[in-house]
Amino acid sequence: ITRIQLALKGEQEALTRCVREALADLTRELLNAAKREADAFGTICVVGNPCMQQLFLGISPKNLAGVPFAPVLTQTEISRAGDVIALWGDAALLTVPDISGYVGADTVGCVLTTQMDRSDEITLMVDIGTNGEMVMGSRARMVACSTAAGPALEGANIRFGMRAADGAIDHVTVENGEICCHVLGGGEARGICGSGLIDAVVALKELGLVNRRGRLQTQEQFEGDLAVRLSGEVWLTQNDVRQMQLAKGAISAGIGLMARHLGIEVGQIDRLLLAGAFGSFIRVESACRIGLLPQELLEKAQAVGNAAGSGAKRAARSRKAFEHTQELAREIEFLELASLPDFQHEFARGMWI
Repeated sequence: ITRIQLALKGEQEALTRCVREALADLTRELLNAAKREADAFGTICVVGNPCMQQLFLGISPKNLAGVPFAPVLTQTEISRAGDVIALWGDAALLTVPDISGYVGADTVGCVLTTQMDRSDEITLMVDIGTNGEMVMGSRARMVACSTAAGPALEGANIRFGMRAADGAIDHVTVENGEICCHVLGGGEARGICGSGLIDAVVALKELGLVNRRGRLQTQEQFEGDLAVRLSGEVWLTQNDVRQMQLAKGAISAGIGLMARHLGIEVGQIDRLLLAGAFGSFIRVESACRIGLLPQELLEKAQAVGNAAGSGAKRAARSRKAFEHTQELAREIEFLELASLPDFQHEFARGMWI
C-alpha cells in the first residue's frame, strides 16, 4: 500500500526504475555464476504480486487504490524483454496474469508448481508475506483470498524486527524454565524475524508471560512498552505481540471462511502446503499451537519452498504451462473476505492465542 500511495504521488517512475535496476543486478549475478553472456536468454518469466508486477512493467497501480481493486493484467502476454530491461535483449518476456487485484501472478505460479488443480485431494496452499495469499481446493473447484496479514511475519512493524539474515533470532524455545534463542549466523542477536516471532509468543505462553488475549504478564518495559527480554539487547514488546495477533487473526479468518465457502470443514483438508520463506523457516508446531494455522493440519503440512519462482521456471520452459496460467487465473474464484458478514467475527476470534 505504501508503494501504491507513493506511485500515485508522482514517484511511479522512480519505483519502476528501482525494480528494474534490482532485476538487472540479479540478472548479472546469474550470468556471472553460470559463466554465460546476456544473449544466452531466450525466454524470461517474471511473477510477483499485482503491485510489483505493474510497477515492473511501468503500469500505474491506481487500480489497486480503490474499489473494485480490479486487476489490470488479466491475460497472458509475450513481449520483447529488452524493451523493459535493456540487458535482456531480444528474449521473450512472459507476463503471467493475476487472479485479482490482490492475488497475483506469484500465487498463480504457486498453484502451477504444486499442481493442486490436478489433484482430487483438497489442498490448502499458504504463501504469507505482507499479504497472506492462500488458495484452497482441488481439481473440482478452487478459491483464493488475500488476507491483510501485515508485515509482522516478515519482521516489519516489530521493534527489533528484521528479515531472516545473520543476527536474526529465527527460533525460540523454553529450556529449564528459561527462554533460549537460536540466532542465524551464530553471533549476537540483532533482531527477530517472522519465524522467531511466532516461536517467541509460544514460549511466552508456555511460561505464563502472555495471556489468551495477548496481554504480556510482566512489569518489565522497553521504551515505555511492556516487554520481555529475549536475548542480549533484543526485546519483544506488547506492540509486537499485537502485530502478530493482527496477522494471525487475518490468516485464521481467511482459512476458516474459504473452507466454509467450499462447504467443507477445515479438518477435511488433505494437504497443507507452505510456500516461500515463511513456509521454509516457520516451525509448524508453533504456528498451530497459537492458531495461526489449524491444529488439525499439523501432520498434513509440508514446505514447498519458492513455489512462485518454480512456477515462473515452469512457464518459461513450457509453452503449455505458460498457457495454463491463463486457465488458472480464470478458474480460481476470488473470495473478498472483507465483504463477508462473518469476517469481523472470525477475525476477532482468530486473534486469541
